[in-house]
Amino acid sequence: MQRNIADQKTLTQLLPLLGLLLLYPSMESVYPILPPLTGIVYVQWREALDRQDYFWVAVWMLYAVILESVWGLPLYGIWTVMFVTFALFDPKITYLLRMRTAIRLVSVVLFDLLYLVFLLGYGHLMHTKVVETDLILLYYFVVDLAGVILF
Repeated sequence: MQRNIADQKTLTQLLPLLGLLLLYPSMESVYPILPPLTGIVYVQWREALDRQDYFWVAVWMLYAVILESVWGLPLYGIWTVMFVTFALFDPKITYLLRMRTAIRLVSVVLFDLLYLVFLLGYGHLMHTKVVETDLILLYYFVVDLAGVILF
């Protein structure tokens, strides 16, 4: 049976998307060399919101929830930092900077730092160690910056 072009296009978009949502966060928890890509997720979420492409907004939010559940992070923490960064800081960043790459880089730096502060504050509040401050966090930060430039 032959599929029409609309079905083929849907399948070619759906299969990589399922791989991104279901396989990558699980592989990240097993292999720590794979970065969580939180900064890239934030920038893609923000750009999808600006385009009013709500399917991709939902995809990036679902990825964030799956990532938090697999890694054992506080649930909806990424969402909270995403909304705070988007509402409080992004209007000022886009007003001050006009270059798309500079806006994306500053947004990733700000988001990653706010999320790290959120995790450290949450750990201090709950008297538990949520995140280890290690050299691997710097690696994740550099990968986020490089990913935003490349994608």
